[in-house]
Amino acid sequence: MRRPNLRRPLTTATAALFIFAALFAVPFSVDAKDLAEQDAEDFDDKIYLKNGDRITGNIKELDRGKLRVKTTTMDTIYLNWIDVESIESNTFLRIAKTDGTLTYGRVQKSDMTENLQIYDGETITEIPTLEVASAKRLRVNDSFWRRIEGDVSAGMDYKKASDILLVNVASNLRLREEKYEIAFGFNWNETTRTDDNNSSRADLRSDYTRALRNRWFWKASGGLERNQELGIDLRAIVSGTTGRYFVQTSTMRIEASIGLAASSEDRIAGTTQKGVEGLIRSSFDIFQLNVPTTRLTANINFFPGITESGRIRVNTDINLRNELVRDLFWDLSFYSSYDNQPADGFNGEDYGIVTSLGASF
Repeated sequence: MRRPNLRRPLTTATAALFIFAALFAVPFSVDAKDLAEQDAEDFDDKIYLKNGDRITGNIKELDRGKLRVKTTTMDTIYLNWIDVESIESNTFLRIAKTDGTLTYGRVQKSDMTENLQIYDGETITEIPTLEVASAKRLRVNDSFWRRIEGDVSAGMDYKKASDILLVNVASNLRLREEKYEIAFGFNWNETTRTDDNNSSRADLRSDYTRALRNRWFWKASGGLERNQELGIDLRAIVSGTTGRYFVQTSTMRIEASIGLAASSEDRIAGTTQKGVEGLIRSSFDIFQLNVPTTRLTANINFFPGITESGRIRVNTDINLRNELVRDLFWDLSFYSSYDNQPADGFNGEDYGIVTSLGASF
């Protein structure tokens, strides 16, 4: 069954202009932000290495065994955590241990052969160095906009033989506080064909994650989705889950959560479908410590129907990211959406592979 034209055709020139704007305008704004941030920051954190070197700068984070430090003379550098002998810092950090315990405060100068000393303003807590899984900077004294970090990417693929144009644009924003994180994400895929059988796939989502004890957390999410290949013109969905990090090391993280989701679907055929579903989430994150860094992430969301008996939906996203130069990366992504009870006249499965370039800030 041939579907009608769902969207106005997107010309190659328009798509190319959109891609160039997304890829090149953002890095320039990022550079301007970096310069303004550098003027406002105090580069007085001191990192002493086991070989006798001393680095002075601003600690950004410790993640996957790499300590990221911003300096005034060498730009941003990465130091192996096992090569650090001691730290003297005024940066407020959220430190996660391998057992999921969280500690907040500033690192005191001390020999890190065995323990890391954290001062929270009242007491000093000692953490075994080898038990530190990550340390994230919390900009407690910065403005709201300076506490936001994220990335943007875009890609385009054109096949002359079939005259098919594929366009992808994605962006992610994160706000990190002491005991919670707020994340926003946007992803848009547009496919145009000569026979006017065009289709659009997009999602806008937000997540609020609250950290609990012993690696547990709860998450509240909301979003809007569109997938014309599956006959969905617009789906609004809200969900709540509780989960746990089962593996949390310097190079790998695995988590799973379970909860409920409520959705309302406006279908292309003109009907509306509302329902409540179960929600089982699973994700893993593998990180290669070498620079340039490589990261593999996978997320699977399983929705078993509750009010719609027998309905099953599965969303899968797998992403391989390789850093080309500082703050510039290349992405290879695979996405899949499955619905065993799709809208009448539409397929129950949509999947694709997307390549894109992006910048982080």
